[in-house]
Parts: sequence; structure tokens; C-alpha cells
Amino acid sequence: MNEQQTYPKFPYDDQVMRYDYNAHRYVLTEHGVLTELGENLNLILNATADANPSTLAERILKRVSQTVYMYLYRDTANEQWLEYILAKHPPLRERIKEMLQAQLLYMLMNGDLGLYSGVNVAKGQIMDIDKLRDRARIAPEVEDLALQTIPELGYCLKYAGFLPPVSCELYRVGY
Repeated sequence: MNEQQTYPKFPYDDQVMRYDYNAHRYVLTEHGVLTELGENLNLILNATADANPSTLAERILKRVSQTVYMYLYRDTANEQWLEYILAKHPPLRERIKEMLQAQLLYMLMNGDLGLYSGVNVAKGQIMDIDKLRDRARIAPEVEDLALQTIPELGYCLKYAGFLPPVSCELYRVGY
């Protein structure tokens, strides 16, 4: 019997990830972080000096998503196609989740290196900002997952070659 796997309409939200239709990317949920990673963001994040502590975890999760997606888009020859397949190609949802989870853990342990200036005024030291903001800001697991070939597509998410255009009828329609 030839059974074809059925998927929900993509993109979709569940208890682990939701799709941000304004930013066109997946974002982890606080519940998903707690159940899958065992991390309670409300306990981990020091929100005492935050202007709106009730939204701090959500803002951190959006920043994680932005960091991963911008890393993926940085070298592509066709950001529209990559955005489209990340939203609509069913096998990529699990990979996106793994990348977001790895990046969150990395940022919780190391901070958001993309925000660092590289200047330590107290010690009078300056770091090479290119090293600080380039590879150091992305979790090694995110890099590894982005460089693995996706069998259904025949290329990886960091592929920099020619990718097909997304027609106007499909681009940002339903995602």
C-alpha cells in the first residue's frame, strides 16, 4: 500500500513553536522551551531591570529566531525562496526547531554576542568585532544543521548557488 504522509497546513503553530506571520519565521514558545529543554525562561532571565518583564521571554525567543534566520539568509542568492521553503516545506520544520533550540541554549550560556560592542572600557581592551559578531554569535549546532544536505531538496540551507524564483502567486501567501 502506498501511503503518503499527510502534514498539517504549513506553516502551523503548536505548543513548541509558533509562526510569526509578520516576520515570516518560526519562534519557539515558552511552553516548548520548558517541556523540551527543561528551561524555565521566567526563572532564568533576570527581568528585575526590564521595563516590561512579562514579555522578556517572548522577546528573547524572537531574538533567537531573528538571529538564526538572518544567519541562514546571509549567504543565499534567493532569500525569497529560502523564506518560502522554511515556511512551507514540511521536513524543514523539525530542523528549524532544532536550530532554534540550539541557538537559545547557546545564547543563554554565552549571552547575545551580536549585541556586544567588543570594547571593554574598564580594561581598555578592544576585541576584533568581526570575530565577535560573525561565527561566534551562532551556535555550532546551528551551523552544522544549516550545512547538512536536505535530501528532498538536494542542497543545504546555506547553499549560495542558483535557487528557483518564487512566483507572485505563492510569495508570502498563507505564510
